[in-house]
Amino acid sequence: MVIGVAEDTGGEAAAGQFIDAANSTYVQLIDESHTISSLYNLVNVPSTVWIDEQQQIVRIDEGSYAEKHEMPGISFGRDDYVTLVRDWMEKGADSPYVKDPLAQQHLRVPTQDEGLAEANFKLGVYFQQRGQRAKATQYMDEAGRLNPASWNYHRQNWIFEGEDQARSNWQQRVAARAGYHYYQPIAGVDDSA
Repeated sequence: MVIGVAEDTGGEAAAGQFIDAANSTYVQLIDESHTISSLYNLVNVPSTVWIDEQQQIVRIDEGSYAEKHEMPGISFGRDDYVTLVRDWMEKGADSPYVKDPLAQQHLRVPTQDEGLAEANFKLGVYFQQRGQRAKATQYMDEAGRLNPASWNYHRQNWIFEGEDQARSNWQQRVAARAGYHYYQPIAGVDDSA
């Protein structure tokens, strides 16, 4: 079963048009409070969590696009990601792709700074939903400072500045972190795909 979750404080007004345009055949939800990213320590979108029939998490991937994308200075996604998922669906625990060493990294107890970042982000979401943008920005900025690896914090905060400004902020941050993976490589898979 596939369940898509849009992590967007803006709710239906922000995410609904994209869900409608996708015309998907699977369940789509909107998570305004970012509960899913908090539970699984997801720091970027899209991310995928594979959960087996025994309710065990067998894999967590960032940048789980169904095709490869190229942008100036950055490439992401894999043309074979759907093949990986299908292999797991057919072979279950015998699939070589269920052995993801990064899954444990996502499921570990957060550091003190990561925990404080999460609390600040939740306060930012709270104030954003109540139309108090200045307070929301204050808390979301602090969340980004405490956990700079979480692109979710930055992206959610930037989007309220408008799409063009959000894109500019993203491009500047990517450029400033040259050599840093915007998405972690998908573990246990040949990177030549």
